[in-house]
Amino acid sequence: MKIVLKPQNLLPAFVKKLGFDQKLAVAVFIILLGLRLMIINSPSPEVKVVDGETRVEGGLVFDEAHYVPAVRKLLRGESVNHEHPPLSKLLIAASMLVFGDNPVGWRLMPSLLSSAAVALIPLIAYRLTRSRFATFFTTLLIAADVMFFNIGTIAMLDGPAFFFLFLATYMFLQTRYTSTAIFFGLALLSKTSIVFNVAGLLLFSFLAIYSRHRKIMESLQDWSPLFEKTVLIGLAVFMAGLTVYDIGFRAYSNPFAHLDYMLNYHAQLKYNCTEYELPLRCTVVNQDGSTSIVDLPLSWISPISPFAAAPYMVVTVTAGDRVWHPVAYYGVYSPYWWTTALVLVYSLYMAVKSRGADTVNLFVFSWIAMSYLPYFPLAHLLQRWVYTFYFLPTLPAVALGLSMMLREDRFSRYVLYGIAALQLIWFFIYFPVKSDTHIHILELLNLPR
Repeated sequence: MKIVLKPQNLLPAFVKKLGFDQKLAVAVFIILLGLRLMIINSPSPEVKVVDGETRVEGGLVFDEAHYVPAVRKLLRGESVNHEHPPLSKLLIAASMLVFGDNPVGWRLMPSLLSSAAVALIPLIAYRLTRSRFATFFTTLLIAADVMFFNIGTIAMLDGPAFFFLFLATYMFLQTRYTSTAIFFGLALLSKTSIVFNVAGLLLFSFLAIYSRHRKIMESLQDWSPLFEKTVLIGLAVFMAGLTVYDIGFRAYSNPFAHLDYMLNYHAQLKYNCTEYELPLRCTVVNQDGSTSIVDLPLSWISPISPFAAAPYMVVTVTAGDRVWHPVAYYGVYSPYWWTTALVLVYSLYMAVKSRGADTVNLFVFSWIAMSYLPYFPLAHLLQRWVYTFYFLPTLPAVALGLSMMLREDRFSRYVLYGIAALQLIWFFIYFPVKSDTHIHILELLNLPR
């Protein structure tokens, strides 16, 4: 008897039962986690023995220099870094308890959760659009986003925060509001700026209700139970988490005192420009006489004068005239960021044109408006320090809006194919840890290395 093996026969039974979006989610999770595990030990620290004590020094990327020492103190029972909520740091601490004070311990939990966060993107996109085309390209743009990948790989607050935010969003779209609120609370316990995205979802739900009633008061009456359930339960989870942390680590007498410190701390993070290049950036003279550049929000999406790539951790190797960077974590935009303004205007136009019936563009507009636009008054009016990676939570809506906008006709699809191809090339060029083969390919193509 002849046995014919077909690819679908080799798949586990449970995979065959998954829908398109679920299969894409599994594939994205495996690929991204695999890539992150492949480079998780780079850069590696030095292990020194001083006076009989083992010390782990160096090997930290970007803000790992703040968070890894903070987690080390947490593991000794010392409460620090009170300006940020504790959950992401506690998750990293749990990983370090299991795997040790080393790159795997620092980065495994953020890598795991940020990979899972991107795996939620196809579930959200397909739930909104029911379009395989838009779902695939939305997922591709986010999965191949260099800064999203880099920030999600290292020991920072963002990976866990993105996971809980996107999980809450998926639950929200399923109208499972109690679960939504719980995950909102956990997202806020990971990183407080997630509140902007929560506001975006609440705006989306209100506008969707208003499009049916066309009357403010009736819309508010229908919307208020949703608001109360998600916001009140979410805040309760957030405050309960702070309370448990404050009691366990003897940090504050009550969560309100902790919250007050957080708000006051961030209110003082102001810059004082000495040289302006408005509306894109300004120069700040630091106390030690050095200068820093504040990349203002418009520079995050400007194709004309984009912000310069920030070297989070760059290792340079030279051999004669040959120079290359085997480890190069950059905070760098992706080309599709430059479409943000167009996507925002188009989504608003389509939402208004449909009188709110176009829920996809209503979602895109609400998410971008509330997660990105608030940084303009924060940066320009309040002169609060802003950083380019603050734009990351906005990206799913940009990718979704762009994919929907460019799916209508053949020419538009070709444009999207080109953007997707450029995105993959960009990801290949700026991938943070490069093998010798990777470096040689870049050299042959005369690309940055």
